[in-house]
Amino acid sequence: MPAVVRVVTSGECFSLADVSLIGRGEGVAIRLTDPSVSRQHAAIRFEESSYWVADLGSANGTFVNGAALTSPRALRHGDQLQFGKLMLVFEESGLGVSEVPFLSDKTQISRPFSEASRSAPTTILVADLKGFTALSAQLPAADVAGLLREWYADCGAVLKRHGASIDSFIGDCVFAYWHSIDPETRLKALAAARVLQAGVPSTASPLRALLEKDRGLRLECRIGLHVGQVAVGSMGKGINTALGSAVNLAFRIESLTRTVDRPILVSREFVADFIGAEGLFETCGHHPIKGLLEPVEVFAPIEGTGTRRL
Repeated sequence: MPAVVRVVTSGECFSLADVSLIGRGEGVAIRLTDPSVSRQHAAIRFEESSYWVADLGSANGTFVNGAALTSPRALRHGDQLQFGKLMLVFEESGLGVSEVPFLSDKTQISRPFSEASRSAPTTILVADLKGFTALSAQLPAADVAGLLREWYADCGAVLKRHGASIDSFIGDCVFAYWHSIDPETRLKALAAARVLQAGVPSTASPLRALLEKDRGLRLECRIGLHVGQVAVGSMGKGINTALGSAVNLAFRIESLTRTVDRPILVSREFVADFIGAEGLFETCGHHPIKGLLEPVEVFAPIEGTGTRRL
């Protein structure tokens, strides 16, 4: 369904495309000149019949109905969006804001999954583009949007080919999962991670070729893999999402790739009882994780370096 975002103070409307970058810089789809808005502040992406908003590491944050955005969120007609200090409203065509009752963020967060939701052992993958913030600062906004669009398409093709369900794209990050933790599924997840990390475009990309030739820049990503108990259920409008402490840990493991300086990291749970994994991984030690009392041991696929093999 076509949609717009409207600036509350001026009434100015911006139509939303499949991927719409929002910011103060030149060339973004939705240019907001307020000084509290970052050059490339946020992105709104159309996926599976819904528009999702994600912050792109802005200085002053993105808020939905007054709550700080810390993960991607599906938008509903009438949602109030705040970028820095500037307030906008999300509107789907054919509906007036007054027709939809305002739901506080607390109400939306506390809304339970549908009865079809379930908790099950799940294999989780989180992938993040390496150095994307620095890369985007060197490029026109139109090129940044083009690169994101291409990367989304590549991720979608790779993950679906390996049997994954894509939960969401979060700016320069993708979150996906498999409804199993058996060895075959974990091998699929590892294979998908290796393909994503290689960064080879699924189709010819003149823009990527030019960036690599002229600037030595190429899209690379870092990946975290974990297995655990996850609640997967419907949030309405045909949207399924996964929640739980295992999901949070997968994101933390992906973040550790910067500390450990390895492009792919997996959890102890991922390698445990993994028949056929002998010789595939090496330990990268124990590392503190925010929110956990005990350090977490992580492993990397063997690439000729490391301290101890399984």
